[in-house]
Amino acid sequence: MLRKSTLIFFLFFVLSNYSQDENLVEEDFPILPICNLIPENLQKKCFEESIQEHIEKYFIYPKTALDLGLQSVVNVFFEINENGEPNNIIAKANLVGVKFDSEESLLDASQLFENAAQEIIKKLPKMIPGKVNGEPTSFPFQLPITYRIPSESDKSNDVFPLDSVEWAPLFPGCEEKNSDDSKTCFKEKIDKHFKKYLKFPKKAKGIVAEESIVFVEIIIENDGKIYDITILGPDVFRKETERVIKKLPLMEPALNNDLPVAVSYTIPVAFKPN
Repeated sequence: MLRKSTLIFFLFFVLSNYSQDENLVEEDFPILPICNLIPENLQKKCFEESIQEHIEKYFIYPKTALDLGLQSVVNVFFEINENGEPNNIIAKANLVGVKFDSEESLLDASQLFENAAQEIIKKLPKMIPGKVNGEPTSFPFQLPITYRIPSESDKSNDVFPLDSVEWAPLFPGCEEKNSDDSKTCFKEKIDKHFKKYLKFPKKAKGIVAEESIVFVEIIIENDGKIYDITILGPDVFRKETERVIKKLPLMEPALNNDLPVAVSYTIPVAFKPN
């Protein structure tokens, strides 16, 4: 069944290089044991679905944060090391719709969500490690975990992670995809968009000698427009990242039960000096 057109308009993302240069290397991503039992072409989808199920299973809303009415999107950065275990787990919370008079209070509130998100990743099962050119190696990952207080009366303002909705926002060129493939097509189109338009800033040339990563979270609202952009990374790359985001075409919104919904999507953007 193909996506129905409409007049009105989160999970998991493997860290990949959104840059002008591509290295020809053979990569085998880490595999959860259960996913090793299915055909190779379905393993990535199995991996993503298994990670989402893992998050849902171990998701705990911090009680203090819930009592205070705090909400957050937590970006978790981690590696699956050469032994197939989660390692180097770092969490960065972005509080939603709240301001603090003191930096200490802000840090304390952020820590509540960051600790909860880190615990989820620590509980990941041991995996079959990833390989580069046949050699076991660490693979970096990033995923957003959303902590939002559900509203019983009004669901129209909810923001859903991309992989939790039935239909992804409709990027031009993805019209003939089915529900599951719409998300893959959306990600691939975003990838190609960055590879086409991203440029290494002139101000960074001669100053930045190594690859730098910028993480950008976009919220595509239920009218298909991008109203909210959050960018984490060196200042010298933020303007270029925002410029590329603003060149994205207007899309039809994501759908749940044929109703338009807002979705969040986090994109790792790699800037290479050459």
